[in-house]
Amino acid sequence: MGTRTENKRRRRVCLFLTSIMGMGLLIGPVATESQEAKFPSKPVEIVVPFAPGGSMDIVSRILAEYLPQELKVPVVIRNQAGAGGMTGTTAYLRAKPDGYSIVAGNAASLISTVQLTRNPPYDPRKDFLPLGYIADTPFVMTVPKASPFNSFDEFVQFARSNPGKLKGGFSMVGTEAHFGFLSIIRDAKIDVKQVPFTGSAQTTSALLGGHVDWVMKTVPSSMPQIRSGDAKPLLLTHPTRELPDVPTGADKGLPNFNINLWAGLFVLPKTPKPVYDILVSAIEATVKKPEVSKKLESIGLTVEYKNPSGCSALVEEQWRTIAVMIKEMGLKVN
Repeated sequence: MGTRTENKRRRRVCLFLTSIMGMGLLIGPVATESQEAKFPSKPVEIVVPFAPGGSMDIVSRILAEYLPQELKVPVVIRNQAGAGGMTGTTAYLRAKPDGYSIVAGNAASLISTVQLTRNPPYDPRKDFLPLGYIADTPFVMTVPKASPFNSFDEFVQFARSNPGKLKGGFSMVGTEAHFGFLSIIRDAKIDVKQVPFTGSAQTTSALLGGHVDWVMKTVPSSMPQIRSGDAKPLLLTHPTRELPDVPTGADKGLPNFNINLWAGLFVLPKTPKPVYDILVSAIEATVKKPEVSKKLESIGLTVEYKNPSGCSALVEEQWRTIAVMIKEMGLKVN
């Protein structure tokens, strides 16, 4: 009798525990879905793997100014520069894939530095999910206002007559600026000293301080010095004339001289799809705002929004293109 009663009691306890576990299993996903449905409920961060003042930083800050209109929460910028964008991008891999942290990326941080690293910490084609391609901009070759060169032709003529005498600066080895710099040397058939810097701000200081004779920087990061008259633009790296009075490489007969910097936003692949979709929609709506396009274009950027699949296709294409450029220019893998 006692044994039968004990068995009944055990069955009731087991049924009770089973029902509790079942409720737990139901509550778990509901809670997660509820959290995703409320996204975002706190500030969103954009990690910029470059120093303040450069084009990636400028683009990200403009987006951070207007994205809150769509997301209804603040968007903050965190700069983490180093190694051509690889330092901050690698650190971003440790972020939670919850959509509250986004990373800004370009060809330097996602492609060229990876291909120039023997054991790279990530593969952009697998480890990042594109949210969208925002804009691009050419590079511009500038000289200080005190320079005797007032045209690209004058510069080339002097450089050819005085091999190794001129010093040129750019921001970080393996970046688009570096490729533009090397393209000028190769296509114009000149010999100059190369001086890499850690970022756009340092490159600008070197130019204005007379430590280098010329630099290769993006149009947005060069515009303050061009407008103030502290620097003179001599050549653009892109066929389109972002600066009407400045010749392009095509104008000067430089073959295959088409290099620009593009800006995209990415998250981790495990980001929940509802969260991912919210971010994609918010970014597209923000970039397509007339006031945002106007602001980006006013500093020398071409707004050319591409959706995630378009951005992904671009990364694949540039992965192949940059691999060829690295080989052609004889850059070594470290």
